Amino acid sequence: MEASEAVKKKSPTSDEKVLLTMLVEKLKKMNGKLDSIVEVNTKVLKTQEEFLQRVTNKSYPSKDTTLEPDAMALLSLPASLRKTAMVLYKLNEATAEDLANETKRLRAVESASANQLVRMGYLKKKREGRKVYFYIE
Repeated sequence: MEASEAVKKKSPTSDEKVLLTMLVEKLKKMNGKLDSIVEVNTKVLKTQEEFLQRVTNKSYPSKDTTLEPDAMALLSLPASLRKTAMVLYKLNEATAEDLANETKRLRAVESASANQLVRMGYLKKKREGRKVYFYIE
C-alpha cells in the first residue's frame, strides 16, 4: 500500500494538470510579449546608435559660428529631444521650467533634454543668478 500511496502523491490530479497547462500557456504568452519588447528595444538602440554615430562624425562648430539645425537634423533627434528643441525655437530663450510648462512634462525631464541638446551642440545655455536659460544662437 505504501508504494501506491507514493505514486498517488507524485502524480498530479486532473485539476493540477489543468492549472499547470494554463500556467504553461500564460508563460508562453508572456515570453512572446517579452520577445516583442526586446525586439522593439533593439530597434530603438540601433536607431540611437546610428544617430550618435552621425552626430559624432560631424565636426562641432566653434563658438563663433551659429547652429541652425535643418529639418533633417531635427528629424534625426529622438522624439523627446525634438519636442524640447521645437518648443525652444518657439520661445527663443527659456528656463527648464518654461519648457516644462509648454511641453506639459516635468521640469527635470526638460532640464535633462535641454542639457543633452547643449552637449550635442544644438543649444547654448547661460546662467543669470540661479536661473539657467537655454537658447538657440
